[in-house]
Amino acid sequence: MTAKCRLADIPTEQKSVYVRGYVVRDSTKRDGRVGSDEDIDPLPLSAWTLTFDCETGTDAAQALKFGAYQLRRHGVLAKRGAGLFYAEDIAAAELEILRAVAEERGLRLLTVRQFVNWIMLDKIYLTGGAVIGFNLPFDISRIAIDHGSARKSNKGGFSFKLSTNTDLPRVIVKHVSPRLAFIRFGAPPKKLTPDGQAERGLTVKPPRGSFVDVKTLAAGLLSGGWSLATLSEALQVAHLKVETEEHGGPVTPEYVGYALNDVQATWECYAALATRLKGYGLSTIEPKTLYSEASLGKAYLRQMAIQPWREVQPDFPREMIGQIISTYFGGRAEVNIRREKRQVLYCDFLSMYPTVCTLMGLWRFVIANGMQWHDATAETQAMLDRVEAADLLRKDAWCELTTLVQLRPTDDILPVRAHYGQDTTSNIGVNRVTSAEPLWYTLADVIAGKLLGGGKVPVIDRAIRFDAGKAQSDLQPIDIAGKPEFRVEPAQSDFYRSVIDLRQQVKAAREKMPDTATADRARLNSEQLALKILANATSYGIFIEMIVNDLGKAETLRGYGGEGREFPVTTNKYEEPGSYFHPLLATLITGAARLMLALAERRTVDEGLDWVFCDTDSIAIAKPVGMERAPFMAAALRVRDSFAGLNPYAVQGGSILQVESQNHAVHDKANADLAGAPPLYCFAVSSKRYALFNDGEDGQPVVRKASAHGLGHLLPPYRDPDLKRRAERLEQIGVDLWQEDLWKRIIVAAEHPQASEGGLVIVLDSDDLLSGPVASRYAATTPALLRWFKDYNRSKPAGERVRPFGFLLSLQAHNLESLAHRDPEALAWWRKYKRGPAATAPYDRDPAKAASQAFDRRHRNLSVPRRWLMSYADALSDYHLQPENKFLGGELRRDGGQLQRRHVVVTGAQSIGKEAERWEEQLFIGDDDAEILYGLSPETRAAHLETIRLARQRFSVRKFTKSC
Repeated sequence: MTAKCRLADIPTEQKSVYVRGYVVRDSTKRDGRVGSDEDIDPLPLSAWTLTFDCETGTDAAQALKFGAYQLRRHGVLAKRGAGLFYAEDIAAAELEILRAVAEERGLRLLTVRQFVNWIMLDKIYLTGGAVIGFNLPFDISRIAIDHGSARKSNKGGFSFKLSTNTDLPRVIVKHVSPRLAFIRFGAPPKKLTPDGQAERGLTVKPPRGSFVDVKTLAAGLLSGGWSLATLSEALQVAHLKVETEEHGGPVTPEYVGYALNDVQATWECYAALATRLKGYGLSTIEPKTLYSEASLGKAYLRQMAIQPWREVQPDFPREMIGQIISTYFGGRAEVNIRREKRQVLYCDFLSMYPTVCTLMGLWRFVIANGMQWHDATAETQAMLDRVEAADLLRKDAWCELTTLVQLRPTDDILPVRAHYGQDTTSNIGVNRVTSAEPLWYTLADVIAGKLLGGGKVPVIDRAIRFDAGKAQSDLQPIDIAGKPEFRVEPAQSDFYRSVIDLRQQVKAAREKMPDTATADRARLNSEQLALKILANATSYGIFIEMIVNDLGKAETLRGYGGEGREFPVTTNKYEEPGSYFHPLLATLITGAARLMLALAERRTVDEGLDWVFCDTDSIAIAKPVGMERAPFMAAALRVRDSFAGLNPYAVQGGSILQVESQNHAVHDKANADLAGAPPLYCFAVSSKRYALFNDGEDGQPVVRKASAHGLGHLLPPYRDPDLKRRAERLEQIGVDLWQEDLWKRIIVAAEHPQASEGGLVIVLDSDDLLSGPVASRYAATTPALLRWFKDYNRSKPAGERVRPFGFLLSLQAHNLESLAHRDPEALAWWRKYKRGPAATAPYDRDPAKAASQAFDRRHRNLSVPRRWLMSYADALSDYHLQPENKFLGGELRRDGGQLQRRHVVVTGAQSIGKEAERWEEQLFIGDDDAEILYGLSPETRAAHLETIRLARQRFSVRKFTKSC
């Protein structure tokens, strides 16, 4: 293990840092039609639903071949409500097969244009019905006549023309994430309001047909990502999704039957989810408006008649919002011991975010009619002077943490967001920080710095304590999950504590059930998962929700940061706060979670132990080299037990720091004796990139939990043919078969004698399973991504062009310049184009088959030879060497061992917006704009201008500009 450096040996690094900013757009302009209180009501939502699915070709265009649909009213299939539709250019022989199947099954057979006009628009749009599907954006694109880029508030999305009838609207689709797209009918081109009504200030609103993507509905109710196959299996509907090898092939009766079954399975999944949602008794949400777990959480708050903070306190100073949001950092994820096998006790905190909410009493802020604040500098400094780790193991200390602190750090350990090493985007590291300019932090972060810094007491400039106002009036009780026995009175009880208590109660009841009571165990498991989703959805994400909008053209907005004053921001993007935006709660919650991890780290070190990694709510406590197992386990369990005094729950006693099931034998219950369990080991590479495992009797590791971080975008090079076993693997260890095999190779290589000499190498190129071309699934989900194929589409007829939401494979090519000396064709390509190919292929689950059709997307018809493409073995050979740049010792090929915190000297601060925006575009087109840059702070800008002025006095203009 690498020895620790002395603090004096660690060099300082001057860096400009990034802090979250708050930007306000004061314009009252709204997109779309705005009506008055006397607006004529639109047509009421009807009982009609349309479920449909498209079957397409498998080439790059993925053009429509045929589709199936079901039209229902009040959930009952309408007379002749089931049918098929087809593309006008379908082959005559295939059309005859569709006719034969339609006649045999009593189905209606329509052209795609008849389907759109007679069914979707007449029966759904004009009556206000609902369109249901699974991955609707793809299917809408297949039935559209034309498409363009959406405008105004939907900029960044697509506008689809479905009909030649100019009186009918387009469909607007704006992709948000792989689980969510906003879909709606656009405004009709034809004026709906008669002149007489318009003169009286009345407006006729257009019909309100709606769209429900079952994939989105499932993610909101059940959490996680679902395919139709996994969802239909989980819900145990009557018609399960079936697999077929005929997809994209010639139309056959069996292929048509497959498509009809998909539509039925989609409807049954929708009906099951809608029934579950209805059972929750939430009058403020319906399937079409359930976009995520956060949507569900907000519906619960609305059901309790809780008004959002920005509505009850609209005059809260914007300058203070800027100071509050500048203290916001995400969850802490770090590796402390890198690329070194260590025995660990793996623990995580019980419901971290709901727990810290309860300990700090934050529910009173949620239900308050506002909040007050006062200067608390003296009392906060006194607390910092006296507070020790032991104090924080008592509940009463956590109620004092609703405080923000301003200080000028002098080698204090604090979160800092900056560019580290070769990283092209900013990263958050808990590092040693020095700054001449004041910075704002949560009190929790400052206390954590004292714990991690050996007791060094930060000196603060200022502290502001926040207190909740009186509870809102007319709060309403709620039955969680629609169950009267799960009733919560928001004004009298802590909602977060109640939900977790209820969840623990349900989990305990499930554990008491015999294994033979399959249905009852499944029901109780579903209930406890629903409670878990609810607790997490209402205790964090909704408070920091920021919806990024494209403005079309740059505007000058009002920015606010840590300096506490306004500054101008010119940007073409705008972050609109979500309905329950409450930045104080968001930063207090994440700051307290980081303090909880710091406390666990402090207790671990005090017991003479190490730790390998921490990740948001978990920590892997490590056995020091040379220590015996028995004293290690005893000390690690003392760390766990020390958190028992912080348990705020009534149902489950014991410590909130829990020993995870991976520490026990594979088939043991979680409460089994740890002494008899095989040792659990950990091998970590970088943040969120680690594996936990036991040594197997055959010399191969038994992976218990692993990370797929950095692998999730890759298509599996091979699959486990047993779908049930695959689902169990994903549930138990979190990774697919090929990812588990990769971690096994890394672990075995790490134990090789050469690994200790910096020679950690994993040999992959001899494995036939990894010899295929490495491939990522690409989807044209935004106009920017569709522009990938601008040149390609220009040369193709309309039916052969890549369309919005079409999915293909992105392949990686070798550096052709390095191949040129032995490959004349590569040399010729390099000399002509001065670049490698942008290799793309039609989608196929087997990347090797796809590679035979690889082409260069930047040119019309240039094929890419298979030998130029990188294999999985090539792409994965450095996976275990991923650097951890935010700490010293984490360089790409550095030997394993313990990492050191960097010492960052802050030279300036720049305000940024949402950090994870446009990650898909980054992945595929290399657009390095993941952060919305709001510019330098006024102080930093002034300092830079002064530096330029002094330099100009010293140097000539020519010399100065040349050096710049």
